[in-house]
Amino acid sequence: MDKQTKKLTILILVLVVIGTGVWYWGASAQSKKQAEQAAATPIKTNIIFFYGQGCPHCADVEKFIADNNIAAKVKYDFVEVWYNQANAKLMMQKAQECGLNQDQIGVPFVYSQGKCYVGTPDVENFFKQAAGIK
Repeated sequence: MDKQTKKLTILILVLVVIGTGVWYWGASAQSKKQAEQAAATPIKTNIIFFYGQGCPHCADVEKFIADNNIAAKVKYDFVEVWYNQANAKLMMQKAQECGLNQDQIGVPFVYSQGKCYVGTPDVENFFKQAAGIK
């Protein structure tokens, strides 16, 4: 391969890498913008289970719910807050109703009839009681 062909090949590779990076960051920014603009999840029950997509503690609670057939016994809304700012704002409002400070708020989080339950043990215990599990 001659010197000019090598230069052209390197230039093409650099342009492909730059183009891929620009596309990736543009798609990432678009996804973030969509999350920011997403509407809040409609609330249909008096129990709201707030979770974060990718949250390992939330996944533990979801497994507990599935293993104990909670969804058949308790009607609740399942609301994602990490990628939906409107839902995150709703969770903050509910936490404030319970008198919680921002440093006491995280997921998994359940709001029910003016009471808040934060963290895996509290949320699982709430669902046990709501489902009549001893």
